[in-house]
Amino acid sequence: MENGTAGEVVISKGDRLVASVVILLSMIAGIVGNTLVVIAFSLSRRLRTKTNVFVVNLATADILTCVSLPVVVLVLLLDVDMPAENWLNTLCAFNFAVTQIFIGTIFTTLALIAVNRYILITKSKETYKRIFRRKFIFLFLCMSWLYPTLFVVLPLISGIGRIGYNYKVHTCGVRAEHSGSLLYSAIVSSSLTIPTTMIIYCYGGIYLFLRRRNKQMQGVRPPKKGRGKKEEEMFSKSSGSAGDANNVKRKGSISQKQVDITKSLFYTLLAFFICFAPYTIGGIFNVPCRVELYTGMFLIFNSWVNPVLYGVKHPHFRQVFCSIMSRRWAEIPEPAFRWMTSSSMPSTTAGIRNKEFDSTSRTFSGKKGSELVTTE
Repeated sequence: MENGTAGEVVISKGDRLVASVVILLSMIAGIVGNTLVVIAFSLSRRLRTKTNVFVVNLATADILTCVSLPVVVLVLLLDVDMPAENWLNTLCAFNFAVTQIFIGTIFTTLALIAVNRYILITKSKETYKRIFRRKFIFLFLCMSWLYPTLFVVLPLISGIGRIGYNYKVHTCGVRAEHSGSLLYSAIVSSSLTIPTTMIIYCYGGIYLFLRRRNKQMQGVRPPKKGRGKKEEEMFSKSSGSAGDANNVKRKGSISQKQVDITKSLFYTLLAFFICFAPYTIGGIFNVPCRVELYTGMFLIFNSWVNPVLYGVKHPHFRQVFCSIMSRRWAEIPEPAFRWMTSSSMPSTTAGIRNKEFDSTSRTFSGKKGSELVTTE
């Protein structure tokens, strides 16, 4: 480690070089991966669901986060081991502010996705369509950007805290020498309270709903072969006909697709928390500068993890990703443009191209509120 003029320990050149290389690789992976998400959304009508509008908003925030990373690398590689010139402070202040807004937008969008899945799975079709109309979706997207912006910008305008170049860590951040730095950090961190509460409530509600539904479905069993007429009549009275039981199973299997999509989106949330937690904990416990640098680098990993999770876990994105990367445009489910179906390779989805832009269908049993099928 090197010593600055103020006699404080700063980050070594070796650490800064390693961090710069890792950040640049993360930037490239993040831009490519999230751009692929946006392209997939634009090419396949099957992906143009209301949930995926928020996924694209998430990818956009990740792309913008990656675009801001070259400034982070530049600042890391500069040999400035003391309070910086005005130009560097100004550059750092702007870059840090917009990056905080992008990260806040990511977290808020994850909360909106949780709300979307909760209402889609646990509420009626009419309720879902009423809440997630196009104008409301537009308002939700605007809110996902405006909400973190208020928490980042308003305190600075009010004179609470100061951001700029942090010479100890060779990066952009909160200026620790300012008297309001701790209060500013606390205000920005408090913006996560409402989204976190929404996320816990929604995914907890989804888990309880699915567990309750599975128990109900386990109580419906078709009659075994060889049963007599009396046994079949008893089964019919206790749990409906054998056809009803098979119908429940069939509908449950269709609903499993939405459960799988919800799981893949929950993994996205989990990845964010895993990447975000070390940096947050380090800020609370005032860890050494070197640890702070590497936890910040770990936070950047979240920008490219999401597309990987979509490709591995999300059934619809995985199929479209494979078609795009192999340039088999005709194999993209429900292609959005005619030129994609003019390929010599026959399309496997020609029979369902006229599907509505964003369909959300649900079939209910005779009991009120008992959801059996959820297809978005």
